[in-house]
Amino acid sequence: MNAVMRKLWLWFWHLLPANPILVRVVQGASRRPRHLWLRTGYLAALLLVVVVSLVPSMSDVSASLTDLAKGASGTFAWASMVQLAMMCLLAPVFTAAAITQERDAQTFNILLSTPLTNAQIVFGSLMSRLYFVIVLLIAGLPIFLITMVYGGVTTSQVLESFALSGSTAILTGALAIFIAMIGVGTRRTIFSFYLSIALYLLALYLLGMWDRTWVDVAPANIGGQKMSWLAPLHPFLALDVALNRIQPPPYSHLTGTSETVRFALANPSAAYVTWTTTTAFMLTTISVLFVRRGAKTGETNLFTAITAKLGARQAGDTTRPPRQVWKNPVAWREAKTRASGGWLLRWMIIIGGVTASALIFYYYVVGGLTTDGVRPWLAALVTIEFGIAVIIAANTAATSMTKEKESKTMDIMLTTPVTSKYILWGKLRGLVSFAAPLLAGPIATLLVFSIYGMFVENGPPAVWIETAVELAALMVIYMGVVCVIGLRISLNARKNVTAVMYTVGTIILLCGVASLLGFTIAPNAGGEFGAFLAPFTPFTAMWYMVNPKDLFESNADFVAGAVTARVATLFGSAIAGVVVAFIVWSLYSNLVRNFDMIVRKQSGT
Repeated sequence: MNAVMRKLWLWFWHLLPANPILVRVVQGASRRPRHLWLRTGYLAALLLVVVVSLVPSMSDVSASLTDLAKGASGTFAWASMVQLAMMCLLAPVFTAAAITQERDAQTFNILLSTPLTNAQIVFGSLMSRLYFVIVLLIAGLPIFLITMVYGGVTTSQVLESFALSGSTAILTGALAIFIAMIGVGTRRTIFSFYLSIALYLLALYLLGMWDRTWVDVAPANIGGQKMSWLAPLHPFLALDVALNRIQPPPYSHLTGTSETVRFALANPSAAYVTWTTTTAFMLTTISVLFVRRGAKTGETNLFTAITAKLGARQAGDTTRPPRQVWKNPVAWREAKTRASGGWLLRWMIIIGGVTASALIFYYYVVGGLTTDGVRPWLAALVTIEFGIAVIIAANTAATSMTKEKESKTMDIMLTTPVTSKYILWGKLRGLVSFAAPLLAGPIATLLVFSIYGMFVENGPPAVWIETAVELAALMVIYMGVVCVIGLRISLNARKNVTAVMYTVGTIILLCGVASLLGFTIAPNAGGEFGAFLAPFTPFTAMWYMVNPKDLFESNADFVAGAVTARVATLFGSAIAGVVVAFIVWSLYSNLVRNFDMIVRKQSGT
C-alpha cells in the first residue's frame, strides 16, 4: 500500500509542482519586467478603486459605524467588479498565447521528443499560463481584506468573489489549451478566442437585464430588478447575487423544476464555479488524448481527410479568378486578404447587428417602444457594434507588421522601390478599409430610424438625420486612431502574440480612461455644453449623440434645448474630428520618420 501511495505521490509531484514546463516558465517569465509592471498596474488599479471609494466615507467625522459599514460594502462591490473585469480581460490574454506560441517557435515537436507524458505537457502548459493569473488574485487579497475592517463585508462574499474570478480564469485557460492541442489553433484563432469570450459575456449580461429572463419567484430589489435565469451561467450576474445587489429565489419556491436547476438558481455563484471548473477539467482531460495525435505532426486523420475532400479543387487557372488590385497594392492586400481570411466572423457580426437592429425597429414601429424608450436601445447597440469593430481593428492592426516579419516577407518588401511612407500609408488605409464594413451597420441603422422619423412619424424622430453623418465621420476617424496605434506597436514588436497583447491592452486602457472622463464630465456639464463635449471621446459620442436626452435633467429641458444641442453637437463633432485627425496624422508622420531606424534595429544592421 505504501508503495502504491508513493507512486501516486511521485506521479502527482511530477505532474504539477515539479512539472518541467511549469518550472521553466515560472522561473523565466517571473523575472521579466513586463510581468512586474503588470502586477504593479493590477494592484494599483484595485488600490485606486478602494481609496477613491473608501476614503470619502471615512473622512466624514460624523459618520456612524453603520455608515462606515455601508461605505465599506460599496467599496468591496466596486473592487470585486473591477477584479472580475480585469480577470475576464487578463486571463484570455495570458492563456491565448498557448494557442500558437509553441507552434510559432517550432518547439512543439521538440517537446514531443522528450520523456514528458501527455498529461505533463497539457497540465504544464495550462498551469504555466494560469500561474500569473492566480498570483494576481492572491496578491490582491490584502486589499480586499481592508474593506472588512468596518464590517458590511462578510468572509463568504470575499470567497465568492475570488472563486468567480478564479473559475473564470481556469475555464479560459483550459479552453485555450484544448484549442491548441486539438490542432485547430492559428494566429487568427487568438483573436476569435477572446472576441468570442467578450461576446458571450456581453450578450448574456444584456439578456440578463431583460425582464423576460427574470425568475418570477425571485424577490425584486429596490430598483425592481429580479435575478435572471442566466445568473448561474454568467460571472457578473452571479457576482450581483453574491454582493446582495440581486436576491436569489428561495429554494423552496422553485417548484416544478429539477433538483439541478433549483440548486443553480438558489446558489448561482456555486453553480457557476461548479460548471466552469468541471468543464475545464473535462477539456483538459480530452486535450491529453490529442497531444501526440497525427494532426500535430502533419499526418492525416479522419477530420483532415474529410476537410481535404470537401475543399478539394481541380488544378488549373480557373481555381482563382483574377482580382482588380488598387493603385496602392499594400492597402489592397491589407484590406482584401484580411477580409477574405476572417469573412465568417465578420459576416456573423454584421448579421447579428442587422438582426438586432431589425428587432428594435420592429418593436418601435408596432408601438412596443416609444421614441424616448428606443434611444437607449439604439445607443447601446451602436456602442456595442463600435466596440466590437474597435477590437477587431486593434487585433488586425497589431499583426499587420509582425506577420510580415514572421513570414519573412518584410525583407522582400524592403527590396522593392516602395518607400516607408508608401508602405505605412497603404497599411493604414487598408486597415481602415477592412474595418469599414463593420461600421456600416450602425450607421445604416441610424439612417433608417432618422428617415422613418422624418417622413412617417408626426413627432420628432428618434435619431436626428445629421447624427448619422456626424457619427459616421467620427467612427472612421477614431478607427484611424486605433489602427495607427496598432500599427506602431506592431512595427516595434517581433511576435504576433506580443503585439496583440500590447495593442488590445493599450486600446482598452485608453478607451477606458477616455470613457471614464467623458461619462463624468459630459453629463455634469449639462445640456448644450454636454452635447458639445460628448464627441471628444468615442463612447460618449456613441451614447450621447444617439441619446442626447440623458444630458438634460428633465424632458422639458430636453425639448426646450434640443435645437441648441443639435448645433452644439455639430460644432463639437467638427472640432473633435479635426483634433483627432491631427493626432492620427502626427502619429503616422512620426511612424514614417522612425520606420527605417526601427527596421534596421530589429534586423541587427
